Amino acid sequence: MDQKTTTKVSCVNNSYLTQENEDQDLFQTITRVTDLKSLDQAIHNIDLGLELLDTADAAYEEIETILGQIKQLAAPSRASNLGAPLHYSLNVNISLKKKELDLLYNSIQFKGKKILDGSLSASRNPEQHLYLMAGVMGSPKNRINLNIGLNIPKISSKTLGLGTTFFSKTKEEGFKIMIVLENAMGIIHRLKQRSLVLRDLLQQNKKSHDISIANHQSAESAPKSLTLAEEFLRTINKLDHKH
Repeated sequence: MDQKTTTKVSCVNNSYLTQENEDQDLFQTITRVTDLKSLDQAIHNIDLGLELLDTADAAYEEIETILGQIKQLAAPSRASNLGAPLHYSLNVNISLKKKELDLLYNSIQFKGKKILDGSLSASRNPEQHLYLMAGVMGSPKNRINLNIGLNIPKISSKTLGLGTTFFSKTKEEGFKIMIVLENAMGIIHRLKQRSLVLRDLLQQNKKSHDISIANHQSAESAPKSLTLAEEFLRTINKLDHKH
């Protein structure tokens, strides 16, 4: 008689799995654990990105406030009928505000790194660009280029065009200064818009990852629920047989 080769099987909860299926089930379990770790890491990265945006947005608010104060001090409507002492006082105050703006260059940092020094500018050497991994797979779609997304130039009174800003006695010069200030405020407004777009993208990614984690957890709890249901049915069947 021909001998038949049989595949080793194991009985788990009254269901039979071939060795191949057992290996596949183990592989799926390992994959689920790996995916969960990758998802957790992606969410951690996204949270860091959101913290960076919080830091940048706070800086933008401070810069806008200082620019608004300089604009008020240098308003052309103040140009008429001002004595020398008041004219001098206004120039001193404007200089102090410009120094305050320049101090932000060094004081605004994220994780010990300056963010207003041009290191997050799109014009920086591409090899030095910073990337945020916002997904499980290392595809270009999940690699967010922070230099392109934020594009924060070097910000100082000089780079914003305020190097020679002072209070002018003539309204004509005063209006020119107003144009410079409006341009500077326009730069900050555009930076805030870029931050808003990137924040929305990160929040969407995080929401998607949260859903994926919830699905993984549901998938892991399903076999346990099935086992409990089978045990419950067996108990009911035993009770029915007794009666």
